[in-house]
Amino acid sequence: MRNNKKYSVVMFDFGGVIAEEGFVQGMKAIAEKHGLDPSFVEKTATAILYDSGYLCGKSTEEAFWESFKRKFDLNESVQDLRNEVLSRFVLRPWMLKLIRTLHDLGYATVLLTDQTNWIEEINEKASFYDIFDYVFNSYRLGKSKHDGTIFQDVLNTLHEDPGSIIFVDDKEENVTLAKKLGIVGILYKNKAELLRDLCLLLPELSRTSFD
Repeated sequence: MRNNKKYSVVMFDFGGVIAEEGFVQGMKAIAEKHGLDPSFVEKTATAILYDSGYLCGKSTEEAFWESFKRKFDLNESVQDLRNEVLSRFVLRPWMLKLIRTLHDLGYATVLLTDQTNWIEEINEKASFYDIFDYVFNSYRLGKSKHDGTIFQDVLNTLHEDPGSIIFVDDKEENVTLAKKLGIVGILYKNKAELLRDLCLLLPELSRTSFD
């Protein structure tokens, strides 16, 4: 059981933390297949994702892919393009074990992610939502982490003191926004550093191996 009286909630991002960053890797694969610059393709796709409203459920996946195809003059099917992305969101078993361990210790576990309906498809196949007490997805919330108010919305739902919440994300700007509200932020860089940082805050985790 949780014996840490300072922290009660651990909140995680999805792509790049719980799973491999499928969007980035997928766009890189698409770029390389068509002889395009991977960095430019990723940045452009990200802009379309936000500007189209798809990330926040205000537009359709079809509209996103059509805009993407027009931008790069691609004839590839939408199904093939989306497969390049979804197939690369590979869940990290050690992360799932970590979250289950936290849950079993008595911490509330939370997923806060800027994702679309893609994550729901991944969950249908891998069934990982059950290890979370709350799931906050931009596609369903109608706003993303770029809109800093999403963190206040989460706090309003959790009814927890910001200082009792640990938030793990692989994007520094998201960690910074969370910290502004008093949430304890950890920037994900790699497995070893994350486990080190979490064990410093939650020493009981050190009793479990996350190989």
